[in-house]
Amino acid sequence: MNFAAQIEAAKNKLSHYRSSPFRQYQKEAIEYVLESDKKFIFLEAPCGSGKSLVGLISAICKNGANYSVHSKTLQHQITKDFPEAKSLFGRANYSCAHNPALTCAECFHTSSLPCEYKKNKCSYEIQKSRVLTSRLRILNYDYLLSECNYVGKFSVLENPAKNFNVLDEADSIENTLVNFVTLTFTSYGLGRLGLKNEIEDLKHTSKDKEKLLSSWKRFAELAMERASEIKKSLDIRVAHFYAPLTHDNIRTLKDRTGIVRMMEKIKLFIKNVDETWLYDDSQEGRYVFRPLWLNEEIANQFMWRHSNKWLLMSASFLPINIECKRLGIPLDEIDYKVLPSTFPVSRRPIHIEEAANLTSKTMAEETPKLISRIDEIIKSHPAEKGLIHAVNFKLANEIYCGIDSDRLIIHDSANRQDKLDFFMASKDPLVLISPSMARGVSMEMDLCRFIIIAKAPFLSLAEKITAARVYGSKLGSEWYAATMLTTVLQATGRGMRSKDDFCETWILDAQFNRVYLQKPSYLPFWWKDAVCW
Repeated sequence: MNFAAQIEAAKNKLSHYRSSPFRQYQKEAIEYVLESDKKFIFLEAPCGSGKSLVGLISAICKNGANYSVHSKTLQHQITKDFPEAKSLFGRANYSCAHNPALTCAECFHTSSLPCEYKKNKCSYEIQKSRVLTSRLRILNYDYLLSECNYVGKFSVLENPAKNFNVLDEADSIENTLVNFVTLTFTSYGLGRLGLKNEIEDLKHTSKDKEKLLSSWKRFAELAMERASEIKKSLDIRVAHFYAPLTHDNIRTLKDRTGIVRMMEKIKLFIKNVDETWLYDDSQEGRYVFRPLWLNEEIANQFMWRHSNKWLLMSASFLPINIECKRLGIPLDEIDYKVLPSTFPVSRRPIHIEEAANLTSKTMAEETPKLISRIDEIIKSHPAEKGLIHAVNFKLANEIYCGIDSDRLIIHDSANRQDKLDFFMASKDPLVLISPSMARGVSMEMDLCRFIIIAKAPFLSLAEKITAARVYGSKLGSEWYAATMLTTVLQATGRGMRSKDDFCETWILDAQFNRVYLQKPSYLPFWWKDAVCW
C-alpha cells in the first residue's frame, strides 16, 4: 500500500513541521510502521534522527495514540515541540482546587463528602478530559501503567479506539514495569503494621523454593489484613469530615492514600509472586520483593494487553533476544527496523581513552587521574559548553571539587531541572556535571559542543537483582554488558542533534574499552564508525 499521501497529510497537521521536509529515512520508518502486521514494532534510530516525529505521524495515521515517555522532562519537551498534542501527568502533579495544601492524589470526594469543584473546577479532571479527547495523548510510563491497570481510560480494554501505543526511549521501559509490580516495605511501614518481627523471620526461612514462597505469601496476607484494618479506621474518620478541612484532616487523607497504594501493591504481589521472585533486604530500612525477569504472563497482564499495537522506539536496544526476554515479549510477534545515521562521522567524533581504570577496588587511586584528564579536556574547550556524565552524585562531586573552574555547575536530586534550565539558558561556556542526563535531554548546537563520559555506567552489583541476573545465567551477564554499552550510546547522543551540529565525545574509563572490545556487536555500525583511537 502507498502511504505517501496519508503521511504528508498527517505532517501538515503538525504546525511546527508542516513546512519542513522529512529527514532522510523518516518517511521510510513511518511506512514500515504502517505496513507491519505484528503486535510489536521495534524502531532503533540514532539520537537526533527525529523519532518523535515518526511516532506522532504514525499515531495520526493510526487515528491517534498514547505516546508515552520515561520522564516528565521529556513529556514537557514533546508537548513543546508538538503543541497539537495534549499532556497528562499523575494526580499528585495537580493542586486541589478546594484546598491548595492537597494534591489531586488526596482527593476527598465521596458520596458522603462531595467536592463541589470535582466536576467543573478540578485541574486534574479538566486536563484528563482534554487529553482523553485528543488524538495525541502524551503520558509518562508510570502514569500509563497506573491508569491502564487501575482506571482503564487509556486502555483498549476500556475504549477500543485506544488501539495504538508509542513508547519513546523504550529501552528503559523494563525498569518501570518491574517497579510497578515490585513490593517494597520500609521500616516505618512495617512498624505501623506491627510486622517487624515477621520480616526478620523471613531471613531464616527454608532455602526450599516452595516453602520460601509460602512464607512470603503468608507474610503478605498478614500485611494485607493489618493494612485493611488501618484503612477501615481512616475511612471512619474521613466519613465524619466536613468542609473546610483542617490540617489534621489533610494529614489523614494523605495517610489513607498511602495505605491504599500499599494495599494495591500487596494484592498485586500475592496474585503474581512465584519462585522466580527475589527478596532483597540489603538496603537498610527497605525490604523488597521483585521478579528476577518479567515473564510473558506478567508483562501481558500489566502492559501489553492494553493495546493491539505497540511501537517501541529508541536509539539503542539491547540484542533483540535479551530485549524480548526482559520485556516479556514473544520473539515471533515482533518486527524490527534499524535506521542508519545521517550525521557526518567527522562532526561526531568519539575518543576512547584509558585515562583511568575505574573498578570498585581502584576508584580511590584512579580517580585523580580521571579528574586530571577531564580538566585538560575542559581547558581545551575554553569558549564552549560541555556535559560531563558521572555515574553517581559521589563521583560528580569529586569531579566538581577536584577542578578549579567557575565554569562547572552541578545539581542534586532536588534541583536537577532548575540547574538544567540555567545551563540551557546561559550564554557562558558552562560545563554541567550530572549523573542523570544520559537520556531525554536535547542539547543541540552551541548548547553542548563536547561530552565527557567519566566512568563506564555499569549497574551496581551490590543490588541483589543485578547480581542474581549476572551470576545466574549467561543471558544475565550479556544483559549486564549490553546495558552499559547502550547507556553510553545514549549519553553520547545528548549533544549531536542534527547533520549540521557538531559535538565531540571522550570516554575515559578503561573498563568501557574492555567490554567494548569483547562485545562490539552490541553497538550499531553508525556509532562505531565515529570511534577514534
